[in-house]
Amino acid sequence: MTLNHIWSFLCFLTAASAVTVKYPSINGSETLNCECPDHQCQKVYWYRLLKNRDTPEFLMHTDVFNKANYAKNVEQNRFKTAFIDSTKGIFTLRITGIQEKDAGFYACLLISHNSAQDPKDLMPEGYSIRPGESIPTLPPTTVKNPKRVNRLPNICKSNHQSPKGCKSLVLWSGIAAVLLLVVILISTLYYFSRLPKKCRHRFAKKQQLR
Repeated sequence: MTLNHIWSFLCFLTAASAVTVKYPSINGSETLNCECPDHQCQKVYWYRLLKNRDTPEFLMHTDVFNKANYAKNVEQNRFKTAFIDSTKGIFTLRITGIQEKDAGFYACLLISHNSAQDPKDLMPEGYSIRPGESIPTLPPTTVKNPKRVNRLPNICKSNHQSPKGCKSLVLWSGIAAVLLLVVILISTLYYFSRLPKKCRHRFAKKQQLR
């Protein structure tokens, strides 16, 4: 398997797969999992693309018998790979003594004897390692109070009536209604105030006729 093939796989993986972000502390440790989809994988290759680098770096590969082969520049005391679960087909990469120089993108490539296996399934999601960085926190959600809506008469819902005109129309309509009530009240009081005088006048006319 050539470096060009691996680079193509990593480019596809970066573009098409979800990336799990890890925030290990400096001198801390992290375990990365690589699960075989059909449980028939016989080998796994681990690669990484360090921050500010343009070329992926081969780390190691191992098989189901935990026979590992490391690249020359890999610190074997800090990078350990293993096949841990035969029922689920899970390979792991454990990194200890993590430093800022280890920041980058880590991914695995599985080798399966199943020829019908989709190649995309042999490239699980990768990991973005960010040593010493703080986990970002989401801003608190704010609850907005619903605004009160002043409901106007149906006439104000016309598209040809401006909001300012609607308010004036409602105001003058209210004033006119109040004035009408005042006029009716004054007329009624005046009528009843005149009623006793009319009665006395009619009584006097009847006495004269007798």
